[in-house]
Amino acid sequence: MKTLAEIEAAVSILPPPAQEELFAFLAARLGRTGRAQPLSESHEPAVTGHSVLDIAPAHVGRVLHPFSADDDLLGEMLEGRM
Repeated sequence: MKTLAEIEAAVSILPPPAQEELFAFLAARLGRTGRAQPLSESHEPAVTGHSVLDIAPAHVGRVLHPFSADDDLLGEMLEGRM
């Protein structure tokens, strides 16, 4: 296989567990999930960690009023420390 299209065609005929194993291997190889393991070492998909950066942003509606200095709770908590 020399082209991405050939690789994609070959992967599309793999059963889903094998596709997951391949994905985990490639992600590890690219440094996304830790160390890479040869495909022959594991028959189960690798359990990978996750990051807060992997979570999609939440949309909770529009801002009712813009923040102001009166909303500075951290400043109020730190006023007594100085």
